Amino acid sequence: MVAPAGCRAVPRWVWTWAWVPSTASGLRRTAAASVGRQHSRRYSVPTSHRHSLQHERAAVEVQDRQLCKEDSGQSGNRRYNRHHRHHPEHGAPRDSRPVPGCPDAHLKVEALRIRFRERDGELWVADMDTPKIDFQVVEGGNVEDVAKITSHSAYSKVEGPLWRARLVVCPPDEPCMLPQVKEAFPYQYHLVIDMHHAVFDALCNMVVSELFFQTLDSMLDGAQLDDRQIGEFRDRSEVRAAEARIRESLQKDPRRLKALLEERYKIMTRVPLITEAFGERKESPPDTNTLRPEILDHKLLQVFNAKCKAHKVTFNSGFLGVMNVALMELVREAGVVRDSYVISTRHPVSTRRYMRGVTSMVWGFHSLPMSMDTVMPWDARNNFWKHVVDIDTNFRERIRKMGPVEQLVLDTMLQPMIKDRGNKTIYDMALTNTYAPTIEAIGNGKHVQISQFHGYSSVNGLEYKMLCGIFGFKNWVQSQLAYSSEYITKEIAAKLFERMITVFNDTAKSLD
Repeated sequence: MVAPAGCRAVPRWVWTWAWVPSTASGLRRTAAASVGRQHSRRYSVPTSHRHSLQHERAAVEVQDRQLCKEDSGQSGNRRYNRHHRHHPEHGAPRDSRPVPGCPDAHLKVEALRIRFRERDGELWVADMDTPKIDFQVVEGGNVEDVAKITSHSAYSKVEGPLWRARLVVCPPDEPCMLPQVKEAFPYQYHLVIDMHHAVFDALCNMVVSELFFQTLDSMLDGAQLDDRQIGEFRDRSEVRAAEARIRESLQKDPRRLKALLEERYKIMTRVPLITEAFGERKESPPDTNTLRPEILDHKLLQVFNAKCKAHKVTFNSGFLGVMNVALMELVREAGVVRDSYVISTRHPVSTRRYMRGVTSMVWGFHSLPMSMDTVMPWDARNNFWKHVVDIDTNFRERIRKMGPVEQLVLDTMLQPMIKDRGNKTIYDMALTNTYAPTIEAIGNGKHVQISQFHGYSSVNGLEYKMLCGIFGFKNWVQSQLAYSSEYITKEIAAKLFERMITVFNDTAKSLD
C-alpha cells in the first residue's frame, strides 16, 4: 500500500502539548545520538491486545520510485509539535520536568502495527511479529536537528514499525508562541512525528495526531483506556478497479482519448509562471525550505468563511483563489504582462470518497493528485468571488467524475512520451488543506495544550516545487509555504507568501 510517485504532499508539524511519552523501540538510536541524550526502551504488546490481520493483504500497486525515496531516508508525513504540561494536581514541583509514558494509541489503530513483506515479487502488508513503538526522548537537542535526522532515517520495512516519534525536552527559558498557555502549562516539549508515506496519507496523519492528543489527555485525567479499534485498513483495490474501467472507456472512444492526451501533454510540458518571471535556478544539491508559518487573523477568517458560505463555495476554493491572485500579481510585477494567466495547481484528493461501505476512518494511503488549470484575468481582484465560484464548480465537477483517477490513467499512458523530462517542474504550486470550518480543531485539552504547529514536506524531485499548507489547531488556522531551492529563492518565496496573506486580508475586508 504505497503512495503513487509524486504524492509526497504532507508535511511536518510543530505543536505544543503537555506531558508526553517515553515508551520506544531502540531503532535509530545512534543516528539521533549526535543531537542530544536520549531515553528509549522497547515496548511489546501483550497477546491479549494484538489484533492480527486475518490475512496478509497484497499491495500490488506499490511503486518502486516511492519505496526508493523512503529507503533513502526521505520519509513521508512528518509533524513537529511543541507541548506544555499542566502543573500536576498531585503536587510535583513547578521546576520538575516529568517525562511521561507513551499513550497506547497504536493498540487502537491497525495501520500503526503493520510492516511490509515481500512474496512472489510483490509487497504485502502484514502484522509486525512483535508490535513495538519507535519512540525516543531527546534532551539537550534542537528540534530542527532532530527533525532533520528523523526525516532522513530509513525505516525497517520488513520489521516495522512504519512510523516513529521523537520528544524533545525544552529548556525552561524556551519561548512559547502562546505565552498565556505556558503560564498554566509550564512543561514544554517538541513532538516530532514521522510516518511512512506508503501507508499514511495526510488524513491518516491528522487523525493519528488527534488520537495521540486525546489519548494523552485522557491518560493524564486518569480515564480508563480501551483498545477498541478505530477504523479499518483497506488496500486500493476499488481504485484500481475504477482505473481499469476508465481506461477501458477511454480506449472505446479514441477521439476523446486523443483530445485528453493532447491536453495532458501540454500541461506536462508547460513552463511555470515563476520560472518565466525569474528564470530557472540550478542550485545543487536542492533543498526544501519552509517559511515561518502565519496564523490567519481570526476575525478576518470568520468573515472570509462567511463569504465562502454566501457564495456556496468551499474554503479550499476560496483560498485557491487567493493563491492564484497573489501568484499572478507577483509575476506581473516581475515583467510577465498578459491580459490573462493560466495557473496550474496540484491538489491531493482522498479517494475514500469513491469507496463503498465506508462507515469509519479508512487507514492506508488513499490520496491521488489532481491538477487544476485556471484562467484568470489580470484584474481578477476586481471580481474575486466570481472567479472563485468558477474554480469551485470546476473542482467539484472533476472530483465527481473521478478526475484524479482519470488523470492517473492518462499520465500512465503518456509516460513513454515524457520519460526523458527528468524532474522537470510542471505545476505553479500545490495546495494541501486539512482545515475545514465545520471540523473542530484539536489542541484545547484539560491537561494538554497545543501552542504551535509546524509542517514539513520535501518537494525535491516532484512535478511541483512549491507547496502551500493550511492546518487548523485550537481556534486558529495556520498557513505556511514550503519551496525547493532549485525553483525559487527565499526572498521571492517570502514575497509571494506575504502577498497571499495580503490578498486574503484584503478580500475579507472588501465590500462585495
